Amino acid sequence: MTTVNDIYAAIDAFAPFSSCESFDNVGLLIGNGEQPVKNCLLTLDITHEAIREAQEKDCQLILTHHPVIFHPLKRVAFDSVQGELLASHIAVISAHTNMDKAAGGVNETLARIIGLRELSPLLGDECASIGRLPFDEPVDAETLADHLAKVLSLHGLRLYDAGRPILTAALCCGGGGSYVHDAIDAGADVLISGDFKHDQVVDAANAGLSCIDCGHFETERHFLSIAQNLLSGQFPDVAFIPAESCHPHFVYKTFG
Repeated sequence: MTTVNDIYAAIDAFAPFSSCESFDNVGLLIGNGEQPVKNCLLTLDITHEAIREAQEKDCQLILTHHPVIFHPLKRVAFDSVQGELLASHIAVISAHTNMDKAAGGVNETLARIIGLRELSPLLGDECASIGRLPFDEPVDAETLADHLAKVLSLHGLRLYDAGRPILTAALCCGGGGSYVHDAIDAGADVLISGDFKHDQVVDAANAGLSCIDCGHFETERHFLSIAQNLLSGQFPDVAFIPAESCHPHFVYKTFG
């Protein structure tokens, strides 16, 4: 019988938990490593909806991308997600920045989906990449935005167009707005990510760097398929179930 510890070890071999960023909190965050697992729910985040789905599908484990415990907890209410998980005896493993930076992980897979070529870490940071776009010549920001909307199946995005041709792109899945200055220093024409703060885009504008915000969820949702492909072959006795409850919370609205 496969245990939580077995699944933890398989993830650790692919994306070592020790490689996570210093601010992160990854690994077995709730539960007992010796607990047997028949069904495992795969999701980006722990929500009440995800817990109900795990209960309905008799899941003993939830594998998440974003940590279920990130900031220190001073109390656990019965109706909190942590309290519900404890009461349900559902274990949680979270694989976050270790999975972002792994070879074949979230950021590298995003780069492949977009079609980036000649990929390398952005100024040596494995959580972000820089490469050439899949075009023979530089393109304008609108053309790139259309390409991203198609390959990432986006309903909308946010675009700052610096007004210069784009061929070299910096990329960070999820919240990568903090890489604006790294992208500038590396000579990128655009930074593609999933979260930007106002001041980050102002700095980008002053430096002539375009920014495209494709959405945090939308740039990381392929975590589910990565995890399912990684684990299903190793543990044929376990059903690894992409969560139907895993969906973006924001919707895009525009007003003419």
